Amino acid sequence: MGISRNSLACAGAAAMIGSLRVLAADVAAPSTELETITVTAEKRSESEQSVPLSMTTFSAVALQEKQINTFFDYATKVPNLAFAPTGDGVGTARTVSIRGISGDNVTSFYIDDTPLPDSIDPRVLDLDHIEVLRGPQGTLYGARSMGGLVRLVTKEPNLTTSDGSVHAGVSSSARTNQPNWTADGVFNVPIVEDRVALRLSFFSDDEAGYFKRSFCTDPAAAMALTCTPLSTSGITTANNVGALDTYGGAAALTFKVTDTLTITPRIMQQRADYNGFPLADYRSMPGNGFGYPVPSPSPPVPLPSPLYPSSFTQARTFNVPEGGYDSWALYSIALNWKTGFGELVSSTAYFTRKVDETEDESDFVYAGITSNFGGSPQPSSIEEIKDYQRLVEEVRFASDLKGPVQFVVGGFYSDFHGRLPLAAYYPPATAPGFDAALTGGTAEVTPGYPNLIFAQDFHTDIKEPAAFGEVSFQPIDPLKLTAGLRWYQVKDSASGYELGAATGGGPAIVSPPFTTTEHGVNPKFEADYHITPDDMIYVNAAKGFRPGGLVPIVPPGQPGTGTDCVAALQKADPNITIAQTRSFQSDSLWSYELGTKTSWLDHRLTFDAAGFYIKWKNIQQEIFLSCGFQYVANAGAAVSKGGEMELRAKPTEPLEVSLGVGYQNAKITESSAASPQQVGSPVFQVPDWTANGAASYTTQLTSDWKLLSGADYSYVGRSFSGTNDPAEPRLRGSYRLINASFAFSHDKFQVALVGKNLANEVAVLGDNRSIAAEINGRPRLFVNQPRTVGVEFRQSF
Repeated sequence: MGISRNSLACAGAAAMIGSLRVLAADVAAPSTELETITVTAEKRSESEQSVPLSMTTFSAVALQEKQINTFFDYATKVPNLAFAPTGDGVGTARTVSIRGISGDNVTSFYIDDTPLPDSIDPRVLDLDHIEVLRGPQGTLYGARSMGGLVRLVTKEPNLTTSDGSVHAGVSSSARTNQPNWTADGVFNVPIVEDRVALRLSFFSDDEAGYFKRSFCTDPAAAMALTCTPLSTSGITTANNVGALDTYGGAAALTFKVTDTLTITPRIMQQRADYNGFPLADYRSMPGNGFGYPVPSPSPPVPLPSPLYPSSFTQARTFNVPEGGYDSWALYSIALNWKTGFGELVSSTAYFTRKVDETEDESDFVYAGITSNFGGSPQPSSIEEIKDYQRLVEEVRFASDLKGPVQFVVGGFYSDFHGRLPLAAYYPPATAPGFDAALTGGTAEVTPGYPNLIFAQDFHTDIKEPAAFGEVSFQPIDPLKLTAGLRWYQVKDSASGYELGAATGGGPAIVSPPFTTTEHGVNPKFEADYHITPDDMIYVNAAKGFRPGGLVPIVPPGQPGTGTDCVAALQKADPNITIAQTRSFQSDSLWSYELGTKTSWLDHRLTFDAAGFYIKWKNIQQEIFLSCGFQYVANAGAAVSKGGEMELRAKPTEPLEVSLGVGYQNAKITESSAASPQQVGSPVFQVPDWTANGAASYTTQLTSDWKLLSGADYSYVGRSFSGTNDPAEPRLRGSYRLINASFAFSHDKFQVALVGKNLANEVAVLGDNRSIAAEINGRPRLFVNQPRTVGVEFRQSF
């Protein structure tokens, strides 16, 4: 049923296109066409309109005109793309979904030819374009591209011309008491003309915090229960919470060794320091009559639906600052050798990242543990470190033959090691007075480790070799048939330990060294037919997969207490043992797509549309246990179906408009006893509708000055979050964003008035999964930046 409806929709679109082309035949064409974007989605350079798959692109010009600086700026403008925080903390929490395929490691994120974590947010600077490919890309891009791919393509050094630009801006956001500052620059210098060139870029961006944090001025009063976060006196309030300082740069050096061989080493580095977390509260401190958190045995505090923040002041008991940093670097070297029958490409890259975050756990320890034993509030914090590295090598050859056959063939190798997806909790999280509250001062809950709440260290090593290839054949000029295959192997090794009261006290819970290996193939089949040189209909079927993995074993805990995970596991699923919580298997899907790509009015208008039907099995899902721990299981199956369309038009030379709409209906079709999602429920984090529209108009004001005005609108529909409570998923409401800019240009100088989120919409992007644990009745919510208006200056040369 799903695929037939999509077929009818695409057939109808094709018929409409044909009718419009006939009607447009007599329309006089202006001299200016739409910009043509050259992409490398299929590992060879070609126009985006000739690639037989659904994709959204942003050119360098569009990125500048739409004031796109971050992932949020462009992700909200892509039909059927969604994102949400689903992991611990802030820096590594975000995951990306496309076409209803949601979760960790389901969407690939690339810079050039290097796969990276989808949680990073590279500054959008000095890019040639951005490609967003929908549908599984498992043949050419491998594992973790089940839903699709987001790819940032950088600009290459210019071997013949010196050029560059400098840019600076200042703006003001609602709910802040400081301005935002930004500055960046790009410089290209040919060192040896037509042989060696250097390209440098840098940026610094300071965003003011739009939250506040209040706390009892006197810690002794807080511990004595004479001051609470809701007191009217004895409270100190700190401003600029959630401030973000991001800076970094890149350097690329191209050597044109011969007329056919170039080598380009590149370095990219970025660091973000955050003063507190950008999290709003629902009911900053629900209170138990004293203004303190509700103790954990109390019934859950009712939450509104959809979930919405009630306060942008983080009311806390003690002055325990939160925050951290996210620092990463990418070192790569690319080799391109053009032969008479194709191009050989080698890409070698080394990526390293460290995320260090500290969270206030005072209220969690008091509400969840010590208040039940008569203890008093005590200041304490918990620190999480994620530190990892990855080496990636890919070699491929893309043919350029004169006959009807073309091919791409290559090999891939990845070696990952470090603390991910799990982290190190160091130094170990402790709370003063914890042991005394629980044992009356007679013993240590964890012998040898006074007042220890939790400590963990878990190391992972993943080796992935793969070989891939695609071959296409044109039996007649309008028709092309393509088949592809990727062989892969994933070898995952891990070990670590957990320790502390959270695991039941006693000796460390050790996950000894353990290794799993899996291998398989990902096939792809595609056919496209050109009705005219500018009109194409295509159909494809492709398989995608996500590797399995290893996690720390669920600790047994202490029988008869809240830490008893053996009993909790038996209640959740009597068919699994503690030992089996250590590993989980890969999941996979088959996707079927029917689409069309068209261009008419002498390339002044393009219309692309596609429908899809996806069957997803053995879904990796986190199973939350009542003892406070979780494991990953292959539980259930789902079907996602829907479609998207995108239109770009230049009706007159100064006016350009675009429109995009996406619909995705992702539902669970099979479940299990332990699965948090039952049959018929929507897949978490997937909005049903997404839409966007934009218009830009260029006006010549005088002989020297011109005005480029633009506005865009984005809509993201509602979805459900299972991040903290999968048994009672939380509704995230829909949201709308409006941006506008007015840029005045004189030769190579430009000054622009820029406004983002002009309606001051508070978009709830998801609920935070705390490093410690969520406080009963106080979910912490990721929200977007409020209304921001500023002025920017740019000088090109």
